Amino acid sequence: QIHTSLINGRPSADDPSRVLLEFTSARFIRLRFQRIRTLNADLMMFAHKDPNEIDPIVTRRYYYSIKDISVGGMCICSGHAKACPLDPVTNKSICQCEHNTCGETCDHCCPGFNQKPWHAGTFLVKHECEPCNCHGKTEECYYDQDVADRNQSLNVHGEYIGGGVCVNCTSYTGGINCETCIDGYFRPKGVLPDSPDPCQPCSCDPNGSLNGTCVKDEKRAEGDMLPGFCHCKTGYAGESCNRCALGYMGYPECLPCNCSLQGSANANPCIGPCICKEHVEGENCDRCKPGFFNLQQNNPKGCEECFCSGKTNICTHSHLTYGSIEDMNGWYLTDLPGLIRVTLMQKRFGGRQQYSISNVAARKVLPQTYYWSAPSSYLGNKVAAAGGHLKFTVSYDFTKEEETVQLMVQSDVIIEGGDLRISTPKGGIHLQPSEEHTEEIVLKPESFSVYGTDVPLSRREFMTLLANVRRILIRATYSNGMNAIYRLRSVSIEAADHTSAGRKVASAVELCDCPLGYDGTSCESCWPRHRRVNGTIFGGVCEPCTCFGHAESCDDITGECLDCKHNTGGSYCDRCLPGFYGDPTKGTAEDCLLCACPLNIPSNNFSPTCHFDRSHGLICDECPAGYVGPRCERCAEGYFGQPLIPGGSCQPCQCNDNLDFSIPGSCDSLSGACLICKPGTTGQYCERCADGYFGDALDARNCQ
Repeated sequence: QIHTSLINGRPSADDPSRVLLEFTSARFIRLRFQRIRTLNADLMMFAHKDPNEIDPIVTRRYYYSIKDISVGGMCICSGHAKACPLDPVTNKSICQCEHNTCGETCDHCCPGFNQKPWHAGTFLVKHECEPCNCHGKTEECYYDQDVADRNQSLNVHGEYIGGGVCVNCTSYTGGINCETCIDGYFRPKGVLPDSPDPCQPCSCDPNGSLNGTCVKDEKRAEGDMLPGFCHCKTGYAGESCNRCALGYMGYPECLPCNCSLQGSANANPCIGPCICKEHVEGENCDRCKPGFFNLQQNNPKGCEECFCSGKTNICTHSHLTYGSIEDMNGWYLTDLPGLIRVTLMQKRFGGRQQYSISNVAARKVLPQTYYWSAPSSYLGNKVAAAGGHLKFTVSYDFTKEEETVQLMVQSDVIIEGGDLRISTPKGGIHLQPSEEHTEEIVLKPESFSVYGTDVPLSRREFMTLLANVRRILIRATYSNGMNAIYRLRSVSIEAADHTSAGRKVASAVELCDCPLGYDGTSCESCWPRHRRVNGTIFGGVCEPCTCFGHAESCDDITGECLDCKHNTGGSYCDRCLPGFYGDPTKGTAEDCLLCACPLNIPSNNFSPTCHFDRSHGLICDECPAGYVGPRCERCAEGYFGQPLIPGGSCQPCQCNDNLDFSIPGSCDSLSGACLICKPGTTGQYCERCADGYFGDALDARNCQ
C-alpha cells in the first residue's frame, strides 16, 4: 500500500492558507509508474557495465498491478461547508454552505450579510458573514470599505465596526443603516429606528418654510429644534413655520416691524416708538454704535465692544463660518500646576478614538484632582474661536462596587493664556457612574470667571487670553472612588476659518480695521518681519524687526532675529557667516558672498574665513601652509602649483629639503623644479653632493 499527502510539510498545512488551497485544487489526477519493485532480482544486472544490457529473463517476470485507488480531499467550498454531496442530476458536488455564505463554492456573503467583507474560512477561523443592521427595514445591503474606514456603519452589536450599507430601505427610512428618514419625513423624539413605522410626514407651511423638509431625527436637531420642526424663512416661526416671528407682522406676508428685533428694547417691536439698547443707534435701532459690533437679540446691550487689541475702535462682524478643530492625538494627564505629565495610549470604542485612565494608576503620580490637557492644535492664537463652542464627552465607571462614593465638585474646564487662568463655574457637570455626558461651552466671557474666584471676566481679558492660549484643561476626576476609570472622547473647538464650508456664521468674531504693521482679525498679530514688543497684546506695539531683510521674524521680548537667511548670522543678522564676506546691513539677498580664496569653488577655496577691506578688497584670513597672497592665490617659497586653476593646489617642492629659501625662486612655482639647491648639493632634485663635496645629501644631508 502506498499513502501520500499533498500538504504534509508545506507552510500553513495546519491551517491551510488560500494559496495552499488553490495549489491542492484538482480537476484531473495522473499516476506515473516510474519504477517497479524487483525483489532484488535486479542485483543480477550489476555485472553488466552497460545498463542497456539487461537480461530480459529477469525483467519480463515483473509487471504493474493496481488493486484500488482512493482519493480523499476537501470540498471546494472556500472553507464554509462541512459537506458537498454529489448531485445525481448535474453529477456535480454541491456545497452545503454555512456561516451565512452563498454561491456555488460559498464564495460570497448571502444577501443581507455584508457588514464585513467575505473571507475564506479556515480550520481555525470561521470568517462568518455578519448581518447588516438595517433596523428591520430591508434585507439588502452591500459592503463599502470607505464607510468602514470612516466608522459610519452600525453593526447588530451596537458598534461602529464594518462597512455594511443598507439599500431599498422601507417605511420612508434612509441612511446607511435605515436609521433616519427620507426628505419630507421625520422620526419623533423617543421613537427608535427599529420601530415598525418610525417616520412620519413633515407638516411644513409652504409660505413660511424654506422647503418641505424638517428636522429628521434627534441626531440632526440643533439648538432648540426638535425632530419634526421645519426650517423657517426669516420672519416666520413655529414648528410648522405657520406664524410670524417676534418682530414681524402680517401673516402670511410677515413683514418686519418698524423697530429692530435685535436692537430695540421694546417688548413688542411692532408697537410704539423704538427704544434702542445701550450700544445700538438708528431710527429703527438697527445698527451698532461706532466702536461696537455684532448686533444680537440675546445681547442685553445689543452689540459687543470692539477689542481690536486696543489699536482701533473700527470693527465689524465677520461673515466667516466656524470650522471644527478635533484632534484626539497627543492628549495627556496633568495636575493643575502642570508639573506632572502622564502620557496615555488612545483606544477605539464604538468606532471613535477615546482615552481612558484607571484612577488607581493615575494616583500613583497625580494628586486627587487631575485633568486632561489639550495638545498644540487647540492652543496658540484662538481669537477666531470667540463665540464658538468647546465640546467634549466624558464618562466613568467602577471596576468593582464601592461602599461610599462622594462626588467631587470642581471646575470642568480651565483655560490659561497670557497672565490669566480662567475656569467654568464649579459643579457644572454632575456625572454619575456609567453615565456618558457631552458638555458644550460657549467661548464667551460670560461662560467663565477668574479661576478660584467669582470675579467676572471682561471682554478685554477674555480676548487677550484667546490671543495666546497656553493650556486647556478638562477635568478628569468626578468622584473620590479609587476603582474609577475615567474616559474622554470627541473634543472639538469651533474657530472661524476662511476655508470653512460650515453653515454657522461666526458673527461674534470681529474684523478690525488694523493700522499699518498689525494683522489678524483683532489686530492681535504683526506683519511679517515685525515683532510684538514684550509680547503685549492689548495696547501692544508692532515694530519692524532689525534684521536687514534677512529673517522673517524676531523675538518679541529681546528683538533678536530668528532663523537668519542669506548666509548671515548674529543677533540681528548683521554678520556674514564664516566662509562668507560682505555687508549684511545693505538688506539684499546677495549681501554675503562666498569667500573666493582664490576661487569660490570647494576645490580651490583654501581659507575658511575672509573679510572685506575697503582699501584692498577681499582679504582671506587663514591661508594654509604653502599659500600666500591676499586671497591665497600664489604658492609660497618651496611650494609649486596653480591654485587659480580649478582643481589646482600648492604642493611642496620635491627637493629633499635641500632648497636655499634665502634666495627667492629657489623652486619653480609652476613646475616644482629645484632651481637653487643649498650650497654643496646639486641634481634635478638636490639629491646628491656637488662636485668637490662629499657626504650624504638625502638622509644625513651633510655634504661638505
